[in-house]
Amino acid sequence: MNLTLAQLQAQRPIGDVFFEFDASTLSDAGRGTLQKGADFLRQRMSVRARIEGHADARGTNEYNLALGERRANAVRDYLIGLGIAGNRLEVLSKGEEEPQCTDQNESCWSQNRRGTFIYTAK
Repeated sequence: MNLTLAQLQAQRPIGDVFFEFDASTLSDAGRGTLQKGADFLRQRMSVRARIEGHADARGTNEYNLALGERRANAVRDYLIGLGIAGNRLEVLSKGEEEPQCTDQNESCWSQNRRGTFIYTAK
């Protein structure tokens, strides 16, 4: 089946990778998500993606942009370590600008501390 980019994005074949507060270290669950993601990318050599790094609303905009970049790079670097070519992966920090959840509590903030995949070529 030949999917469009929109269909690929809607299927979300690589899930979000979540991070602890004020951290850019991958968790065991995050590494598991990325191992499955690497399998997907190995099977579809033409797929390219932008990894967007996100932060919760705590901290300054400048700090959260830097944290989002560290998170996106951690995801990218792990995939490269699993054999995915770096030229297939770009990074972009969104900081706190595109939250999944806007409530002011830990349950919500934890959803915003993430690396998200946006597919740019199929």
